[in-house]
Amino acid sequence: MATIYEVAKAANVSPKTAARILAGESSRPQNRERVMAAAKRLGYVRNQQAANLRSGKSGLLGLIIPSITNPYYPWFFQAIHDIALQRGYQILLSSVSGGHDEVVRALRMMEANQVEGLLFNMSEWDDRESLEILERFLARKQPVIIGGTNLGKLEADEIVIKNATGVAKATNYLIKTGHKKVAFISGPQVALGNRERLEGYTKSMKSAGLKVKEGWICEGTADFEEGLDLAMNLLRRSDRPSAIVCATDLIAIGALKAAHALGLSVPGDVAVTGFDDIPWARLATPSLTTLRQPQNRIAKESVNLLVDRIAEGDVSNPKRLMFEPDLIIRESA
Repeated sequence: MATIYEVAKAANVSPKTAARILAGESSRPQNRERVMAAAKRLGYVRNQQAANLRSGKSGLLGLIIPSITNPYYPWFFQAIHDIALQRGYQILLSSVSGGHDEVVRALRMMEANQVEGLLFNMSEWDDRESLEILERFLARKQPVIIGGTNLGKLEADEIVIKNATGVAKATNYLIKTGHKKVAFISGPQVALGNRERLEGYTKSMKSAGLKVKEGWICEGTADFEEGLDLAMNLLRRSDRPSAIVCATDLIAIGALKAAHALGLSVPGDVAVTGFDDIPWARLATPSLTTLRQPQNRIAKESVNLLVDRIAEGDVSNPKRLMFEPDLIIRESA
């Protein structure tokens, strides 16, 4: 592999001049033309890691998400990536589907690669080691945005989704369209977001004076298979609900499959709503009535906050970025 010295010699400039030009700095047009031509001819590849060490800048923002297998998160990553690129940054991604040790490894990897800011979107990280690493980021004035849950553990910026408000919209919509027997399928209640979504459902039912029968609130793993199994159990009951509010779109798509398997029409025999508005929601049969998280707004405001804080070197006065889901009415309810 060609070195900077070989490029400089071929271009008849000093190694310092060649390095500046290849780093994107301005120079005399004739020097730039010769250096770029020599680098291309010799196959020179800039050592970005060495450049990062010299400058103290990596041009990277870190993104840690729970699981890339959930179709919500590739969509989220793409939105973050596109905005970051516009602001001159690349995204270093880590998908964490395991427990405490995997979260810690992901955070250490972000440190090792010198990300300049971090978006940490995890609902379960209540451990001292993860907190210590995140505190080190902030001590270095590297901004951190927490999505999922913080609960006062860290003096950092936060993304807050109004989960309870969103689910209340879906539940109230079902009630207004005549449903009195409404069930709820939740994701794991260990996650704050799922607890808030359950709260939105129960408060709406109580406000409407409707009874929630025993067994009509189910807790699963927030994926398609669990949604299918739990909905099958609900829809086989003699007192089956006429509508099911689901904590995620994957659960809801499982519920659609269950209704189809049992010969029930949607929304004629049972109405179904989801949460997230993943791309599959529009493609499901019938298309899914769901709660849409404003992904583009979340991405834009989060990345802009990180980049602005990096430029200012200030992580004080944490902000809460609040987002309310919109009810998207389609065919399933």
